[in-house]
Amino acid sequence: MNERVYGDRTMPFQPGDAPSVSLPFAYGRYVFRLVAEAPLPLPPFSGSLFRRAFGWALQHVICVTRTYECPPCSVRERCLFPQVFDTAPPPDAQVMRKYRTIPHPFVLEPPEMGARTIPPHHPFDMGLTLFGNVTTFLPYFLFALERMGRQGLGRGRIRCQVVNVEAVEREAHWLVYAPGDPCPKPAHGFVEHLPVHLSVGSGVDEPMSRVTVQFLTPARIRYQGELTKSLPFHVLVRPLLRRVALLSYFHCEGPDGGVPFQDLIALAERVQTVTAELRWFDWERYSSRQRSRMALGGWLGEVTYEGPLGPFVPLLRAGEICHVGKGTSFGLGRYRLILA
Repeated sequence: MNERVYGDRTMPFQPGDAPSVSLPFAYGRYVFRLVAEAPLPLPPFSGSLFRRAFGWALQHVICVTRTYECPPCSVRERCLFPQVFDTAPPPDAQVMRKYRTIPHPFVLEPPEMGARTIPPHHPFDMGLTLFGNVTTFLPYFLFALERMGRQGLGRGRIRCQVVNVEAVEREAHWLVYAPGDPCPKPAHGFVEHLPVHLSVGSGVDEPMSRVTVQFLTPARIRYQGELTKSLPFHVLVRPLLRRVALLSYFHCEGPDGGVPFQDLIALAERVQTVTAELRWFDWERYSSRQRSRMALGGWLGEVTYEGPLGPFVPLLRAGEICHVGKGTSFGLGRYRLILA
């Protein structure tokens, strides 16, 4: 196994990248409807608030030792919590063996952006996407969300109740769980399998086409070790290729190579930016692990691209599900794709 320097990070590959590959990509998308018992103030971006509360609740649901300290725990390697929140490469990994963590197998989607106060008993939604094998553990996530609500959110510890949980399959919504149910419906019935076909041959000879990417939450994207000052198409595609390939490999039993990274990036560099209506959104979160505040700004707005985009549509569709850039687990990098 070799590693290629790809932008500012390494990318998995095997000598002689294949002209095309189909990456397994399994996921379950769920929407939790909640109501607060008292006015619930939310910051402009509430992803950190929900992720912190959800992580605490999940750990308390799962931890069998009741010490809530992962590093010294004797069952750490078989425990679901570090697998989800402190995801390390497995011992036999052929990719990212020298890294401490790999992409988390979940994405939280907090309520829509904008500072506001949610009135009491007024429903609001929070999304959760699980990837690969972690979808089978859906009941743990449901019970953790209920515990999160009982514990309360924000500085005021505002208690919330789960009204229901729905699985989202394309345009359809299916009831998975409601309070009082002894257990949720089987998770495997709501898992979508979307192979991501990557090929430099598909659509290359088609007429120039156009896509618009609308960023719904801040997209924090690095290129060559620095946060981007603009967003050319190839700069967007690089971290997205990496993220989808690694999610597929680590969580969906995907291949450890064969992705035509170099050819796809060369093709992406031919795509032009038509319009860019982007603004930088600054926000901070407190890291209890580092005991400090962290600046985590990113791009909001939309950008329109034109060029040989056919080969990238499956990848861009996958990105709508898994997000792009840094901080995806608490909802950063969410976007909507509009095809011309």
